[in-house]
Amino acid sequence: MALSAQDPGKSVFPFAPAYLESMSINLDHPKLSGETTVRNAVTEVAAMVGENVKLRRGFMLSTTAHGVVSSYLHTCPQPDLGRVAGLVTLEAEDSSAPLDALKRVGSSIAMHIVAARPLFLSKELVSAAAVENERDVLRTQAERSGKPQMAIEKMVEGRLRKYFEEAVLLEQKYVVNDSTNIKTLLSDLSKEVGCKVTIGNFARMEVGEGIERPEE
Repeated sequence: MALSAQDPGKSVFPFAPAYLESMSINLDHPKLSGETTVRNAVTEVAAMVGENVKLRRGFMLSTTAHGVVSSYLHTCPQPDLGRVAGLVTLEAEDSSAPLDALKRVGSSIAMHIVAARPLFLSKELVSAAAVENERDVLRTQAERSGKPQMAIEKMVEGRLRKYFEEAVLLEQKYVVNDSTNIKTLLSDLSKEVGCKVTIGNFARMEVGEGIERPEE
């Protein structure tokens, strides 16, 4: 299960379980509150849900002094526990920006991240190699149509735009309202709070992700 905790810093950092287990955290939960170690928290979670729970991996996602870390947990059997977690940082240029507005929109974007599974924050962060690989795949598919080369190139560029809309967070259609995208949502928030608001980083984690399971 995913355990939600916030910590100060600047980006998304993966940590090995051995390092995380010794960290101190301050929990606010009906059945588990106060300061404890991650190791003890995991033990208590196992007792709460009646399952064998192990800490497999962890991430720290943090923000600036003028930002917030927002989270969303999907399929929650207990408060702050879930099978899928979305995390995002929103950062305001002006220190006077109301953080409540950032938290409200941040929570919605974290939920969007769980549902939409973005791979990149912006188009600029998609590596040139990844873009060329995708373009080659799309060109091979388009060539099967038998259309002229000029038409094929237009098909490739159109499908590449579609790829960005599906894989890049800022370009994705907002799952709550598909008439807008995340970039526009941030623009509207910036107007609301009176200064530019940006996404610092994001992460999506799912229980069992990356584990190879034997075929039945």
